[in-house]
Amino acid sequence: MEKNMVVSFICLGIYTLLFLLIVNHVTFGSYGKLVIISMCISPLIGILFGLKSRNRPSKWLVIILNSLALFTIIYLLVLGFGMGEA
Repeated sequence: MEKNMVVSFICLGIYTLLFLLIVNHVTFGSYGKLVIISMCISPLIGILFGLKSRNRPSKWLVIILNSLALFTIIYLLVLGFGMGEA
């Protein structure tokens, strides 16, 4: 497997691990903002490394999965901070 694909899968795994920890109500103390920022940055890094890899079907799978992860965290942030109940 290519180095860029491995980095992209690792970024997706980091996002998944942090998302599952947040869903299971694990407290991060003063590192909460750092976790949210890393959840936004890791799919972006995964997309960039996925775009740099060779043209294979797995390239597009990684790009689509990282894009879904990025859109999911953006939607949850907008829902949590911007569109809360009045």
